[in-house]
Amino acid sequence: MANYLKANRLLRSKRNQLFAGMLLALLTGCSKLAVEQAFKGEFRAGKANKIIGEYCQSCHIHMDFDPSLHVSNVRSLYKRPVFRKARECRSCHYIEKDWMHNQHERKTRMPHDANRGKFRKFEKKEMSRRSKN
Repeated sequence: MANYLKANRLLRSKRNQLFAGMLLALLTGCSKLAVEQAFKGEFRAGKANKIIGEYCQSCHIHMDFDPSLHVSNVRSLYKRPVFRKARECRSCHYIEKDWMHNQHERKTRMPHDANRGKFRKFEKKEMSRRSKN
């Protein structure tokens, strides 16, 4: 009887480890790691803009979108220095991850909200990041 209980516990722990491993592989295997890193500012501006631009162009609405032209045109709509001097798409755009469906929701820091100071926390963080570089 003791040998049966030991074997049963061992089998159950192996099954749990296998299930945990499969779950981890499923959750991490489907993530869009480069896109997330680009939006976090982990790449240089040119590489980040390329990754973010390709990600945006994957949507049917932004298929004909020109990221470099967009950045230069939109800066004039903002009054706050972080946005006015922006060179990266991620200054105005960001994503929020929906972990349940492993998808990203695309968001924009709109000029009227930014000009009213709605994103001061982001601005402070961005200014400190820029001063380090």
